[in-house]
Amino acid sequence: MEMNQDDLERDLGFRLLGEKFYLQALDQLSLNGLDEPSVLPGWTRKHVALHVTFNAEGFLRLLDWAKTGVENRMYPSREARDRQIEEAAAHTSGADTMTMAHEVAEELTEELGTMPEAAWSADLISGRGEPILAADIPWLRAREVWVHSLDLGIGMTTRDFPAEVVDRLLADVEDVWRRRDEPVHYRIALTDRPDRDEWVIASGPADQIPAQPVPLSGEAAEVLSFLTGRGWPNSVAEDEGKGGAGNIRPVDLPAPPPWL
Repeated sequence: MEMNQDDLERDLGFRLLGEKFYLQALDQLSLNGLDEPSVLPGWTRKHVALHVTFNAEGFLRLLDWAKTGVENRMYPSREARDRQIEEAAAHTSGADTMTMAHEVAEELTEELGTMPEAAWSADLISGRGEPILAADIPWLRAREVWVHSLDLGIGMTTRDFPAEVVDRLLADVEDVWRRRDEPVHYRIALTDRPDRDEWVIASGPADQIPAQPVPLSGEAAEVLSFLTGRGWPNSVAEDEGKGGAGNIRPVDLPAPPPWL
């Protein structure tokens, strides 16, 4: 793998903007509101906030690995990460949850800003056990904060994302499914991207790819919300002119496979 400096600068910007967007969403919650359910099944908003905090701490460990050359994994294991979230959600106050979120974001910004140029090319292992470059970290963090801002359940939608972030996330969805060989087949018309041809996502083993593509039609942000498992924005969920073809409402379409 090779690092691309232009991509790195772009993703550093997306990460910083996303961090601010996420913290603005989090700060709208009351301390008691953190104990209310999030968009994610089985998790409160505090679970989401602590997950995002521990994710940043994991990336700080990877940055240390990139700088020193001494292996420092994001988490001992996925199971250990999940236990950490559950235990912290049970024993961390709302005030401490908020404080931790802001402090770790500031620390991550500082560490990313002081990375030696050569360290960006370091080979690392992601929290999912996949090989990455240190230069991938800004984007991996960016998608965490942008998407989990929705999971706090305060009314944010993908329509609140900048267009460039929407397009980057759409490309990421396709890339993740292809690398995972996920059997999917979508034919997508992005109604607010008139200069973009119809987009087909088809991946997976040849004998498992659905023969007929699922037709999707809508604004890029609406399609992104659906493909990332966050459903269609409520304002279009019943609109037969979006999400499918004929009399298929967006809410009636089969759920996409997991993205992350």
